[in-house]
Amino acid sequence: MTELTHSYSSIKMFENCPLRYYEQRVKKSVVDPGGEASKHGERIHKFIEDRLRTSQLMPQEMATYEPLVRSVEQLAEGNNLFVEHEVTINKSMQPTGWWDADAWLRSKLDILIVHGEGSTKALVMDWKTGKRRADPFQLQLFAAQVFTHFPTVQEVKTTLVWLKENALDSNQYRRSQAPALWEDTLSRIARIEAADSKNVWPAKPSGLCNYCPCKQFCDYAKR
Repeated sequence: MTELTHSYSSIKMFENCPLRYYEQRVKKSVVDPGGEASKHGERIHKFIEDRLRTSQLMPQEMATYEPLVRSVEQLAEGNNLFVEHEVTINKSMQPTGWWDADAWLRSKLDILIVHGEGSTKALVMDWKTGKRRADPFQLQLFAAQVFTHFPTVQEVKTTLVWLKENALDSNQYRRSQAPALWEDTLSRIARIEAADSKNVWPAKPSGLCNYCPCKQFCDYAKR
């Protein structure tokens, strides 16, 4: 078996197509260079990060996001603000470092605000630059990570911020839900590790095939 590590994006890659997951993350026969849209999204993330970390002014092309950044600053006033915050657990479900040898499941939170006396409430925000396709799994995974890394937090609101459409998708979670949130996440990971143990990675054709780095050799993409 391969020593696999996991993240929201890698879990979704497997669910979208096990064959791509195998070629890209296990066999490492392909690299996804990313299209212009993904590179644009990375630039937006970086400019917002720099603006919040250093108060560095954003370039004119990004000025449309200034009101959003100011709203984050207002929400964070008097609270703890974490930008591009890395949270990682090991197989024992204990917090560990992003680059530690036992890192097993990594999540990066674009914005984390821990509120209140005793840090009982938290807000997670994730910037989305593509088309609006809300995924409850991402919302719940980020909430579960916060509960694990911040033991005093009792309530987490997680929000996907769709920058193109100026829209939000949110869910609110209480600590009592954490076991169920982790159960769902672990069941998804178990399916990946079962595929690895059996070395069975079926292709799963979809509308994503034309954008897949495996399309040059995958029979489904050629149809």
